[in-house]
Amino acid sequence: MKNVFTAICLFLFALPVNGQYKVETLGIPADYYSNPVITGMNPDPSICRAGDDFYLVTSTFEYFPGLPIYHSKDLVHWKLIGHALSTPRSNPLIGCDDSRGGQYAPTIRYHEGTFYVIGTKYEGEGPEGIFYVSAKNPAGPWSDPVWIGEMYVDPSLEFYDGKVYLVCPDNRNPENEGAFLLGVIDLETGKFTEPLRKIATGLGGSSPEGPHLYKIDGFYYLMTAEGGTGYQHREVIQRSRSPWGPYETSPHNPFLTNMNIPEHPFQAIGHADLIQLKDGSWWAVSLGIRPRNGRFQHLGRETFLIPVLRDESGWPLTNTGGVVQEKYPVPNLPPHPWEKEPVRDDFSSATLNLQWNFIRNPYAKDWSLTEKPGYLRLKGSALNLSEKNSPAFVGRRQTAFDVVASAKVGFTPVAEGEEAGLVVRANGKNHYDLLITRQEGKRVVMFRKVVREKVVHTAYTDIPDGDLILRISATDREYKFWIQPEGARPELLGTASTRDVSNERVYGFTGVYIGMYASGNGKANTHPADFDWFDFEEDPPLFYKWAL
Repeated sequence: MKNVFTAICLFLFALPVNGQYKVETLGIPADYYSNPVITGMNPDPSICRAGDDFYLVTSTFEYFPGLPIYHSKDLVHWKLIGHALSTPRSNPLIGCDDSRGGQYAPTIRYHEGTFYVIGTKYEGEGPEGIFYVSAKNPAGPWSDPVWIGEMYVDPSLEFYDGKVYLVCPDNRNPENEGAFLLGVIDLETGKFTEPLRKIATGLGGSSPEGPHLYKIDGFYYLMTAEGGTGYQHREVIQRSRSPWGPYETSPHNPFLTNMNIPEHPFQAIGHADLIQLKDGSWWAVSLGIRPRNGRFQHLGRETFLIPVLRDESGWPLTNTGGVVQEKYPVPNLPPHPWEKEPVRDDFSSATLNLQWNFIRNPYAKDWSLTEKPGYLRLKGSALNLSEKNSPAFVGRRQTAFDVVASAKVGFTPVAEGEEAGLVVRANGKNHYDLLITRQEGKRVVMFRKVVREKVVHTAYTDIPDGDLILRISATDREYKFWIQPEGARPELLGTASTRDVSNERVYGFTGVYIGMYASGNGKANTHPADFDWFDFEEDPPLFYKWAL
């Protein structure tokens, strides 16, 4: 039995019904879902199933906490429930590079009541290389890392044959360039009981990476990514009767890719993981991007969901020739949408909501939710956004092209250089800032563009004493930066292009974050910045009609 998933994927035509898309599947209507299923910076997705529940993890690089854990019951709707690396001890990041250091390409697996996440940490303080953590509850707490220490990328744990296999690409040995390695480890110690050795090579694309090993119907399937993580990205498959090889190539390669359709709204498809449902159907999650205005993408690599078939010989394939589409019929699972996240965070809790991240490991003295209850207080330190350290920044992923992010902030700068407000951050060298500061003895709001480490534009406007509402509105082409004194109409202070914070311009692996920030630029601020609330609204219907 090859579990061919024809009942869902062999559709005849699609049509809208009362505004909701339907697909005819062999005469049986079924709802569609839209890709991507997890928006904003969520690259390198890996997935596992525990009973009727699905869990997924993605990369975070220099952001903290690290490696978010998402939960779903229907594969379409996902909820952030925690992070696998939530302490500085488990995730030491100070000193790691923007967008290229930190936490890379994790894999999540479930085995006999325990969840495991394995990944690779690059640069910064503390240990580096491959590690894994474990938990009984995927929401946490997670164990401290067990460090294997080998500096290979994209490791994957697989539980077959009574063994724990570790598979990874050989990115260290020039003689084995493009090879994949397999070993057996002891989970108690992190030591290899069978050392890593070469089992296969890539299939012709650049940068072979992201391996996962699956045992299905007596075959071991090795699924890997090629072509880097850019526009030539793709997913390929090999298989063998033994995990150690030799491996034969799938006739359907590349298994997933949009690289030959440059006009398609999705590109860079790859770095995938497979999951089987209880009904026998197979699905893949993969990363992809949504470039706009030419080949420029700034939201980062996001998570996509794709139905998978198997041919008469058992090879995985799709009914679209590997092209990832915008809409597919939903899985054969009861729909389970989660409660929508509120637009406003009023900081009424003693802990930050899970969507908030810091840059590297935050310093406890730099922020507080309790010193002034009902506010997020940022006590700007001497550090600023350009340093490989942790300035007073609290931000969240930009998860849609059209958004409005707003905050009500109270801040009184005393000296020039003291600043606090909102930031659109690609990395420390590329960001747009809307900040309260002091200029020529006056309290002002400054709009500043920093592109490739240089301040390329500034604009100022005087503001009265008291709290101020700062707003950033976005489309797929530009950001607009607004100020609004209480009781007054909003005033546009500046605009900036999304291209200058796109990955094609900043050359990183992350996506845009929007957040709150404070700094004294060489010395600590005299006064803290108090954020009363922060609003984040996707696809606002009338974003110019703002409540006070």
